[in-house]
Order: sequence, then structure tokens, then C-alpha cells
Amino acid sequence: MNKSLEKEYEYYLEIRAELAKNHDGKYVAIKGQKVLGIFDDYRGAANAVYVEHERGTVLMQEIGRDYEYFTGIFPAPEVETR
Repeated sequence: MNKSLEKEYEYYLEIRAELAKNHDGKYVAIKGQKVLGIFDDYRGAANAVYVEHERGTVLMQEIGRDYEYFTGIFPAPEVETR
């Protein structure tokens, strides 16, 4: 786990069950203890979030009901610029 995103991941774990009720299988973007948005896929999340936030400062996590879902650290994809 990227140490700089530990608090975001801990917050995700706190709200995971609630998020999964309506958004299982989607992606959530979290900065600090704020949900920036819910997205259908990782690329959509990156395209929306990295316009305003620096790469590596936002946790983008697949929402899952089960603990088998895990967090992976992936390089940020190329995103569309406006």
C-alpha cells in the first residue's frame, strides 16, 4: 500500500459496506475522508479526478462487498486533457 494513501484506504474500509449496497463493482475515488465520485470504471475515474487532483493523491478503489477485493497500486493511465 502506498503509505500516502493509507488514510484514504482506511476510510474506504469504514464506508465499504455502505458503498457496496448501491455501487458494487464500480470505482470510488477518495481523497482524505471525502468521496470525490463513483465511476463505472477505473479509466473514467482517472479522467474525472486527475483533472483537478495530482496523480498519486487520490485512492481509486473497486467497490466490493467481500474482502477478496483488494487494492492494487497501478500507474496512473494517460488521461484526456481538456
